[in-house]
Amino acid sequence: MSLKKIIVLLCVIASAGAAPGFAADKSITPDGKPAPSQPAAKPGSQAAQKAEAAHSTYEKVREVLSGDLTVAGEKVTFPQNNPSVKALVITMDPGEVTGWHKHNAPLFGYILEGEITVTYDGIGKKLYRQGDGMLEAMDVTHRGENTGEGPAKILAVFLLGDDAEAVVEEDAPGATEPKVQ
Repeated sequence: MSLKKIIVLLCVIASAGAAPGFAADKSITPDGKPAPSQPAAKPGSQAAQKAEAAHSTYEKVREVLSGDLTVAGEKVTFPQNNPSVKALVITMDPGEVTGWHKHNAPLFGYILEGEITVTYDGIGKKLYRQGDGMLEAMDVTHRGENTGEGPAKILAVFLLGDDAEAVVEEDAPGATEPKVQ
């Protein structure tokens, strides 16, 4: 038998699966996730999605906030230099009022408990209750007040960087204007 015929024969046998060869590892999907326990469940198929959902630890997901504008309509821009995250839980007693201030960095706020009313200079007031999320105003002077009957707790997550301060105290709106007589 000629060498050419042997090569053709080996190619035919290999393509028919009769010859030993290398098989792809089917235990890992292309995106690095383990393959479904059901062999017939191809990644992305309904069976695979059902199998993955059955093993999910998250039964309920509720979107709190999605957007790129603050409550004052400002476009959110992220720090470019020295980025960091600072998260605080702020507790306010009933009737407690913050000083007038603004933020030099994007701030995501989430009301964990109670309610607060925030007064924005030139914009007005907005009420936030437990479960509400917000992208807080950055360049608009504002202050918050616990207008509820119990304590208010706010999760404040600052996206710092660019040498910006999280909170900058401000004078009350109109405080620097001459008094009208």
